[in-house]
Amino acid sequence: MQDFDEPDQVRLDPPAGRASLTGVLYYPDILDLRLAGYELERFLTLLLALDTATYKNALAIAKIIHKSEASPIWNTHRANQIELLVLDSIHEYGLAQVPSLLRQILGRVFEDDTKNHLTIDLVNVFYWACLAQVATDYAWREPRLMEWAEYLSYPVRSVFRLNEILV
Repeated sequence: MQDFDEPDQVRLDPPAGRASLTGVLYYPDILDLRLAGYELERFLTLLLALDTATYKNALAIAKIIHKSEASPIWNTHRANQIELLVLDSIHEYGLAQVPSLLRQILGRVFEDDTKNHLTIDLVNVFYWACLAQVATDYAWREPRLMEWAEYLSYPVRSVFRLNEILV
């Protein structure tokens, strides 16, 4: 049982004895992401923040996602709608593979025995934050992408204090 007073990570032990994120990165996914036009280093800060997420961070994310009164300026339903708008926009710019590759990479951070509702919420908000970074890169082509990126990255920015990195 995890002690909730300690700043442990969301998972109890790293799977397969790995001490960090590097053990879970799957090289073909990295190559596919590179072929699609992005280097993994673009998302490295987000991946490291996800890997070091504490139980307290996960609870804060779950509260934002599942309770509508948690934040009057953000809700999950609207984030899902904006995700589709961003996906549609970046698809027009030839980046159709990038979102699915990001989802695969983020999905590997928490292995089979460590998946629970908290880790799934974390993966979802970090996927939105990665998608927001892609949207920010193409905001010069479509200015609406910048405000959509701000909306999608709100949970990660507010809980993990990554304002200087995101948007």
